[in-house]
Amino acid sequence: MSEFKKIKYWLVLLFALFFIGYRAINISMFEHSERRNFMRGDAYSDINLYSAVLYFTDSGIKKTYGLPMHYYKVPVKDSTFKLTAYTHYPALPDLFAYGYSKILNSKKEILLRFAMIFISLIYAILLQKLLHLIIKNEKIVWMSWFLIIISNYYLGWSDSLHKHVYEELFKCGFLICLIKYQLTKTNKWLIPLFFITIIVSNISFEPILYIAIICIFYSIYVKRKIFTELNLWIGLAAVLGVFLHLWQNVAYFGSLAEAIKDLTETAKLRTAGIETSGPMTKLEAPFGVTEYLSMPFVWINRVERFFPIPGFALLSMIIYAFERLKKHSSFYLKFYAIIMLFASFVWYAVMAQHAFVHVFTMRQSGLFFALIMGTIVHYFWLEFKDNLKNKAVLKTIFGVIIILYSLAMFITQHIYDLWIKNTFM
Repeated sequence: MSEFKKIKYWLVLLFALFFIGYRAINISMFEHSERRNFMRGDAYSDINLYSAVLYFTDSGIKKTYGLPMHYYKVPVKDSTFKLTAYTHYPALPDLFAYGYSKILNSKKEILLRFAMIFISLIYAILLQKLLHLIIKNEKIVWMSWFLIIISNYYLGWSDSLHKHVYEELFKCGFLICLIKYQLTKTNKWLIPLFFITIIVSNISFEPILYIAIICIFYSIYVKRKIFTELNLWIGLAAVLGVFLHLWQNVAYFGSLAEAIKDLTETAKLRTAGIETSGPMTKLEAPFGVTEYLSMPFVWINRVERFFPIPGFALLSMIIYAFERLKKHSSFYLKFYAIIMLFASFVWYAVMAQHAFVHVFTMRQSGLFFALIMGTIVHYFWLEFKDNLKNKAVLKTIFGVIIILYSLAMFITQHIYDLWIKNTFM
């Protein structure tokens, strides 16, 4: 963590905190605009969480067994939305927010957002630690970290009230502990891995699949088998985590059959866009083969919405500087890049309809792009400078096109869309 003694890190963090703080103070989840929607936040989920805080404040958590109540004392945009307990997703983010409101003795949106900004600051520090453990090269670590902090992925979401910040924080912590487990070869690191998995399983379902892919790929390559101590403990933790949420649902519905039916409908909705009852029946469209086959393209295309370097530009940079990347990238980096790529895309493959409908699911790829962007940009730039120096005309022109395209997307999708149009204007 000694790198944070360098002023450049703190200058970037100060800019980020000012930017995020400005949005927290000036942009409410209740305003009728797009400033907290699409790639700029999730106002709908924030309002639902806030509804849960209001309900818990008035009625406590025992009545619904800790499940959040949606559409309570908040404006609703559709008459079909009636007061209801939200059973489809884990409730820990709502309970955390309720806890913050008790500690701060306030239900003000701004104060709840400031609590999340503090958590996002911890995430930024942990992210630098993770990058340093894998990449080693300080110049590339700085570039990777810098690109993430100035992105929509971080600036647009770091005061989000719901699950989004927690997901990235705990996934980052999990990977740090996994690398420590790999380096030290001591089982003591299984303890934090176990508890992180239980916690994150009660924050959201997306990280469960993410962690599962990481552990399976890790075990197959490092241990040459699937049934390892790591997979045993993480699998047990995931089961316990999901069981806690299932217990809440069983207690609320009054029977296991009703709870299983509810979770079954959730799975149908998120995989095929089918719901047999509830307000979402008229909002979610069926999801077919054509849409499923388009998911890789959708995933690549969404990169530019959240991260400074567009997906197609990153692919072009890899082709442009392939030999350099192949030669200078460590095996350690390649290994984690590959398993994090699969882990990042798994939600798009398994819960495809949910990923297709909700652009914010692209945030699941944040750690992957944090890992690869700096490396790709670094070696692309070295290759471009060599081609320029050696007067390799075609390669230089190709490099200029990639640079101009990347700059154009960053200016339009990040600086103009988030910074100017949807923050300071």
